Amino acid sequence: MNYLKLIRFPNLVVIALVQIVMRYCIVEPILEYNSIQLQFSTINFVFLVLAVVFMAAGGYIINDYFDTKADRFNQRKVIVGRKVSRRIAMTLHQIFTGISIVLSGYISYKIGHWQFVFIFFMAGGILWFYSTSYKYYFLLGTFLMAVLAAFIPFLVVVYEVPLLNQTYREVLLTSKTNFNYLLYWAGAFSFFAFWGALIAQFIRDLISLNGDSEIGRRSLAVVLGLKAAKAIIVTLLLLFCMAVFGIWYKFLNAPVDKITPWYFGFFIVLPLLLTAYKVIKYQVGEKFIFAGYLLRFAFLMGVCYAFVVDYILGKM
Repeated sequence: MNYLKLIRFPNLVVIALVQIVMRYCIVEPILEYNSIQLQFSTINFVFLVLAVVFMAAGGYIINDYFDTKADRFNQRKVIVGRKVSRRIAMTLHQIFTGISIVLSGYISYKIGHWQFVFIFFMAGGILWFYSTSYKYYFLLGTFLMAVLAAFIPFLVVVYEVPLLNQTYREVLLTSKTNFNYLLYWAGAFSFFAFWGALIAQFIRDLISLNGDSEIGRRSLAVVLGLKAAKAIIVTLLLLFCMAVFGIWYKFLNAPVDKITPWYFGFFIVLPLLLTAYKVIKYQVGEKFIFAGYLLRFAFLMGVCYAFVVDYILGKM
Protein backbone atom coordinates (compact mmCIF):
# COMPACT_ATOMS: atom_id res chain seq x y z
CA MET A 1 0.00 0.00 0.00
CA ASN A 2 2.84 2.40 0.82
CA TYR A 3 4.38 1.79 -2.59
CA LEU A 4 1.05 2.54 -4.31
CA LYS A 5 0.86 5.79 -2.38
CA LEU A 6 4.45 6.60 -3.30
CA ILE A 7 3.77 6.32 -7.05
CA ARG A 8 0.33 8.01 -6.76
CA PHE A 9 -1.44 4.99 -8.26
CA PRO A 10 -4.82 6.75 -8.81
CA ASN A 11 -3.05 9.49 -10.78
CA LEU A 12 -1.31 6.87 -12.92
CA VAL A 13 -4.69 5.29 -13.70
CA VAL A 14 -5.98 8.69 -14.84
CA ILE A 15 -2.91 9.20 -17.05
CA ALA A 16 -3.46 5.83 -18.72
CA LEU A 17 -7.19 6.57 -19.08
CA VAL A 18 -6.48 9.89 -20.79
CA GLN A 19 -4.37 8.23 -23.45
CA ILE A 20 -6.73 5.28 -23.95
CA VAL A 21 -9.74 7.58 -24.32
CA MET A 22 -7.80 9.86 -26.65
CA ARG A 23 -6.97 6.96 -28.97
CA TYR A 24 -10.22 5.02 -28.98
CA CYS A 25 -12.84 7.76 -28.47
CA ILE A 26 -11.28 10.66 -30.40
CA VAL A 27 -8.61 9.58 -32.88
CA GLU A 28 -10.11 6.27 -34.04
CA PRO A 29 -13.73 7.51 -34.52
CA ILE A 30 -12.56 10.61 -36.40
CA LEU A 31 -10.36 8.53 -38.67
CA GLU A 32 -13.12 5.97 -39.27
CA TYR A 33 -15.51 8.81 -40.15
CA ASN A 34 -13.02 9.63 -42.92
CA SER A 35 -12.66 5.93 -43.90
CA ILE A 36 -9.13 5.71 -42.45
CA GLN A 37 -7.76 3.11 -40.04
CA LEU A 38 -5.35 3.44 -37.12
CA GLN A 39 -1.79 2.55 -38.08
CA PHE A 40 -0.01 2.62 -34.71
CA SER A 41 -0.37 -0.99 -33.52
CA THR A 42 -2.20 -1.88 -30.32
CA ILE A 43 0.87 -3.43 -28.70
CA ASN A 44 2.97 -0.36 -29.46
CA PHE A 45 0.22 1.85 -28.04
CA VAL A 46 0.30 -0.24 -24.85
CA PHE A 47 4.07 0.36 -24.72
CA LEU A 48 3.45 4.11 -25.16
CA VAL A 49 0.98 4.18 -22.26
CA LEU A 50 3.37 2.18 -20.08
CA ALA A 51 6.26 4.49 -21.00
CA VAL A 52 4.27 7.54 -19.89
CA VAL A 53 2.99 5.83 -16.72
CA PHE A 54 6.47 4.64 -15.68
CA MET A 55 7.92 8.10 -16.32
CA ALA A 56 5.20 9.69 -14.18
CA ALA A 57 5.70 7.12 -11.40
CA GLY A 58 9.43 7.85 -11.37
CA GLY A 59 8.66 11.56 -11.21
CA TYR A 60 6.36 11.16 -8.21
CA ILE A 61 9.00 9.10 -6.39
CA ILE A 62 11.86 11.53 -6.93
CA ASN A 63 9.69 14.47 -5.92
CA ASP A 64 8.83 12.77 -2.63
CA TYR A 65 12.50 11.86 -2.19
CA PHE A 66 13.53 15.52 -2.16
CA ASP A 67 10.35 16.86 -0.55
CA THR A 68 10.27 15.14 2.84
CA LYS A 69 11.11 18.31 4.81
CA ALA A 70 8.30 20.33 3.21
CA ASP A 71 5.85 17.45 3.67
CA ARG A 72 6.60 17.39 7.40
CA PHE A 73 5.94 21.13 7.70
CA ASN A 74 2.71 20.75 5.71
CA GLN A 75 1.65 17.87 7.97
CA ARG A 76 1.46 15.42 5.09
CA LYS A 77 2.18 11.73 5.43
CA VAL A 78 5.87 11.25 4.74
CA ILE A 79 6.57 7.97 2.95
CA VAL A 80 10.20 8.22 1.81
CA GLY A 81 12.49 7.70 4.79
CA ARG A 82 9.72 6.31 6.99
CA LYS A 83 7.59 3.76 5.14
CA VAL A 84 9.99 3.27 2.21
CA SER A 85 13.76 3.67 2.61
CA ARG A 86 15.46 6.43 0.68
CA ARG A 87 17.75 3.92 -1.06
CA ILE A 88 14.81 1.84 -2.31
CA ALA A 89 12.96 4.98 -3.42
CA MET A 90 15.94 6.17 -5.47
CA THR A 91 16.37 2.69 -6.99
CA LEU A 92 12.70 2.55 -7.98
CA HIS A 93 12.97 5.99 -9.56
CA GLN A 94 15.92 4.87 -11.66
CA ILE A 95 14.25 1.59 -12.68
CA PHE A 96 10.95 3.21 -13.63
CA THR A 97 12.61 6.01 -15.58
CA GLY A 98 14.86 3.50 -17.33
CA ILE A 99 11.90 1.32 -18.34
CA SER A 100 10.16 4.41 -19.72
CA ILE A 101 13.20 5.38 -21.82
CA VAL A 102 13.60 1.84 -23.20
CA LEU A 103 9.92 1.50 -24.14
CA SER A 104 9.80 4.94 -25.73
CA GLY A 105 12.99 4.22 -27.66
CA TYR A 106 11.52 1.01 -29.02
CA ILE A 107 8.24 2.53 -30.23
CA SER A 108 10.05 5.58 -31.63
CA TYR A 109 12.27 3.25 -33.66
CA LYS A 110 9.25 1.23 -34.82
CA ILE A 111 7.53 4.28 -36.35
CA GLY A 112 10.74 5.44 -38.01
CA HIS A 113 11.28 8.49 -35.79
CA TRP A 114 13.87 7.38 -33.22
CA GLN A 115 14.40 11.02 -32.23
CA PHE A 116 11.02 11.01 -30.46
CA VAL A 117 12.73 9.20 -27.58
CA PHE A 118 14.27 12.55 -26.64
CA ILE A 119 10.78 13.68 -25.55
CA PHE A 120 11.05 11.14 -22.74
CA PHE A 121 14.69 12.00 -22.00
CA MET A 122 13.62 15.64 -21.59
CA ALA A 123 10.63 14.66 -19.46
CA GLY A 124 12.88 12.64 -17.16
CA GLY A 125 15.31 15.54 -16.89
CA ILE A 126 12.56 18.03 -16.17
CA LEU A 127 11.08 15.79 -13.44
CA TRP A 128 14.50 15.39 -11.81
CA PHE A 129 15.43 19.05 -11.91
CA TYR A 130 11.90 20.07 -10.87
CA SER A 131 12.36 18.03 -7.71
CA THR A 132 15.85 19.38 -7.01
CA SER A 133 15.69 23.01 -8.15
CA TYR A 134 13.01 24.15 -10.64
CA LYS A 135 10.17 24.13 -8.11
CA TYR A 136 12.08 26.65 -5.99
CA TYR A 137 11.92 29.25 -8.79
CA PHE A 138 8.88 31.46 -9.16
CA LEU A 139 6.41 29.86 -11.63
CA LEU A 140 9.11 27.90 -13.52
CA GLY A 141 8.44 24.50 -11.98
CA THR A 142 4.67 24.96 -12.08
CA PHE A 143 4.75 25.90 -15.76
CA LEU A 144 6.97 22.94 -16.68
CA MET A 145 4.69 20.47 -14.87
CA ALA A 146 1.69 21.87 -16.73
CA VAL A 147 3.55 21.45 -20.03
CA LEU A 148 4.29 17.80 -19.21
CA ALA A 149 0.61 17.26 -18.37
CA ALA A 150 -0.33 18.75 -21.75
CA PHE A 151 1.90 16.23 -23.53
CA ILE A 152 -0.01 13.24 -22.15
CA PRO A 153 -2.93 13.35 -24.63
CA PHE A 154 -0.82 14.91 -27.39
CA LEU A 155 1.64 12.00 -27.51
CA VAL A 156 -1.13 9.72 -28.79
CA VAL A 157 -1.32 11.76 -31.98
CA VAL A 158 2.43 12.39 -32.16
CA TYR A 159 3.04 8.64 -32.54
CA GLU A 160 0.05 8.03 -34.82
CA VAL A 161 0.38 10.74 -37.47
CA PRO A 162 3.78 9.70 -38.96
CA LEU A 163 2.42 6.23 -39.77
CA LEU A 164 -0.80 7.72 -41.18
CA ASN A 165 1.23 10.02 -43.43
CA GLN A 166 3.30 7.07 -44.61
CA THR A 167 0.35 4.75 -45.30
CA TYR A 168 -1.95 7.31 -46.90
CA ARG A 169 0.70 9.36 -48.71
CA GLU A 170 -0.86 8.94 -52.16
CA VAL A 171 -4.35 9.77 -50.89
CA LEU A 172 -3.07 12.91 -49.18
CA LEU A 173 -1.24 14.06 -52.30
CA THR A 174 -4.25 13.43 -54.51
CA SER A 175 -6.77 15.12 -52.23
CA LYS A 176 -4.34 17.82 -51.02
CA THR A 177 -5.31 17.13 -47.43
CA ASN A 178 -3.47 16.24 -44.21
CA PHE A 179 -4.07 14.97 -40.70
CA ASN A 180 -3.85 18.35 -39.00
CA TYR A 181 -7.40 17.93 -37.72
CA LEU A 182 -6.09 15.24 -35.36
CA LEU A 183 -3.54 17.71 -34.04
CA TYR A 184 -6.31 20.25 -33.44
CA TRP A 185 -8.35 17.77 -31.42
CA ALA A 186 -5.31 16.64 -29.44
CA GLY A 187 -4.35 20.27 -28.95
CA ALA A 188 -7.75 21.03 -27.42
CA PHE A 189 -7.38 18.23 -24.87
CA SER A 190 -3.77 19.26 -24.23
CA PHE A 191 -4.92 22.82 -23.57
CA PHE A 192 -7.45 21.47 -21.07
CA ALA A 193 -4.74 19.37 -19.37
CA PHE A 194 -2.30 22.30 -19.24
CA TRP A 195 -4.80 24.73 -17.78
CA GLY A 196 -6.11 22.19 -15.27
CA ALA A 197 -2.61 21.20 -14.12
CA LEU A 198 -1.62 24.86 -13.75
CA ILE A 199 -4.63 25.68 -11.57
CA ALA A 200 -4.23 22.47 -9.55
CA GLN A 201 -0.61 23.36 -8.79
CA PHE A 202 -1.53 26.89 -7.70
CA ILE A 203 -4.19 25.46 -5.39
CA ARG A 204 -1.63 23.08 -3.90
CA ASP A 205 0.55 26.16 -3.32
CA LEU A 206 -2.19 27.57 -1.08
CA ILE A 207 -2.27 24.42 1.00
CA SER A 208 1.54 24.18 1.17
CA LEU A 209 2.11 27.83 2.03
CA ASN A 210 3.73 27.24 5.43
CA GLY A 211 5.98 24.41 4.28
CA ASP A 212 7.01 26.25 1.09
CA SER A 213 7.96 29.33 3.12
CA GLU A 214 10.04 27.20 5.46
CA ILE A 215 12.09 25.50 2.70
CA GLY A 216 12.48 28.68 0.61
CA ARG A 217 10.27 27.68 -2.30
CA ARG A 218 9.06 30.73 -4.24
CA SER A 219 5.54 29.54 -4.96
CA LEU A 220 2.74 31.82 -6.11
CA ALA A 221 1.29 32.11 -2.62
CA VAL A 222 4.70 32.72 -1.00
CA VAL A 223 5.80 35.43 -3.45
CA LEU A 224 2.53 37.31 -3.93
CA GLY A 225 0.74 36.50 -0.70
CA LEU A 226 -2.43 34.56 0.02
CA LYS A 227 -4.94 37.16 -1.19
CA ALA A 228 -3.20 37.83 -4.50
CA ALA A 229 -2.72 34.09 -5.12
CA LYS A 230 -6.40 33.44 -4.48
CA ALA A 231 -7.39 36.27 -6.84
CA ILE A 232 -5.17 34.85 -9.60
CA ILE A 233 -6.54 31.33 -9.14
CA VAL A 234 -10.14 32.54 -9.27
CA THR A 235 -9.35 34.60 -12.38
CA LEU A 236 -7.79 31.57 -14.07
CA LEU A 237 -10.81 29.44 -13.18
CA LEU A 238 -13.19 32.02 -14.66
CA LEU A 239 -11.06 32.35 -17.81
CA PHE A 240 -11.04 28.57 -18.06
CA CYS A 241 -14.84 28.51 -17.95
CA MET A 242 -14.98 31.15 -20.67
CA ALA A 243 -12.48 29.19 -22.78
CA VAL A 244 -14.55 26.00 -22.49
CA PHE A 245 -17.66 27.70 -23.85
CA GLY A 246 -15.59 29.65 -26.36
CA ILE A 247 -14.25 26.40 -27.81
CA TRP A 248 -17.78 25.02 -28.01
CA TYR A 249 -19.17 28.14 -29.72
CA LYS A 250 -16.29 28.47 -32.19
CA PHE A 251 -15.60 24.86 -33.12
CA LEU A 252 -18.28 22.49 -31.77
CA ASN A 253 -21.50 24.44 -32.23
CA ALA A 254 -23.11 22.03 -34.69
CA PRO A 255 -26.92 21.82 -35.12
CA VAL A 256 -26.83 18.05 -34.70
CA ASP A 257 -25.11 18.34 -31.30
CA LYS A 258 -27.48 19.17 -28.46
CA ILE A 259 -25.38 17.44 -25.79
CA THR A 260 -22.11 19.40 -25.65
CA PRO A 261 -23.32 22.75 -24.21
CA TRP A 262 -25.22 21.01 -21.40
CA TYR A 263 -22.34 18.63 -20.75
CA PHE A 264 -19.83 21.48 -20.57
CA GLY A 265 -22.12 23.52 -18.34
CA PHE A 266 -23.01 20.88 -15.73
CA PHE A 267 -19.95 18.66 -15.67
CA ILE A 268 -17.08 21.09 -16.29
CA VAL A 269 -18.05 24.73 -15.78
CA LEU A 270 -20.21 24.23 -12.66
CA PRO A 271 -17.50 22.29 -10.74
CA LEU A 272 -14.95 24.94 -11.77
CA LEU A 273 -17.18 27.72 -10.45
CA LEU A 274 -17.67 25.83 -7.18
CA THR A 275 -13.90 25.43 -6.95
CA ALA A 276 -13.53 29.20 -7.41
CA TYR A 277 -16.01 29.74 -4.56
CA LYS A 278 -14.04 27.41 -2.28
CA VAL A 279 -10.79 29.22 -3.15
CA ILE A 280 -12.36 32.57 -2.21
CA LYS A 281 -13.42 31.14 1.16
CA TYR A 282 -10.12 29.36 1.82
CA GLN A 283 -8.12 30.20 4.96
CA VAL A 284 -4.59 29.01 5.79
CA GLY A 285 -4.62 25.60 7.44
CA GLU A 286 -8.10 24.70 6.19
CA LYS A 287 -8.66 21.22 4.82
CA PHE A 288 -9.13 21.80 1.11
CA ILE A 289 -10.15 18.27 0.16
CA PHE A 290 -13.55 19.07 -1.36
CA ALA A 291 -12.14 21.72 -3.70
CA GLY A 292 -9.51 19.25 -4.87
CA TYR A 293 -12.22 16.71 -5.62
CA LEU A 294 -14.19 19.31 -7.59
CA LEU A 295 -11.19 20.17 -9.75
CA ARG A 296 -10.39 16.49 -10.37
CA PHE A 297 -14.03 15.83 -11.25
CA ALA A 298 -14.01 18.66 -13.80
CA PHE A 299 -10.79 17.30 -15.31
CA LEU A 300 -12.16 13.76 -15.52
CA MET A 301 -15.34 15.04 -17.14
CA GLY A 302 -13.21 16.91 -19.65
CA VAL A 303 -11.48 13.64 -20.49
CA CYS A 304 -14.79 11.77 -20.63
CA TYR A 305 -16.11 14.28 -23.16
CA ALA A 306 -14.30 12.03 -25.62
CA PHE A 307 -17.14 9.53 -25.14
CA VAL A 308 -19.60 12.25 -26.17
CA VAL A 309 -17.56 12.92 -29.31
CA ASP A 310 -17.57 9.20 -30.10
CA TYR A 311 -21.35 9.07 -29.64
CA ILE A 312 -21.98 12.13 -31.83
CA LEU A 313 -19.75 10.84 -34.61
CA GLY A 314 -21.57 7.50 -34.45
CA LYS A 315 -24.86 9.26 -35.15
CA MET A 316 -23.54 11.24 -38.13
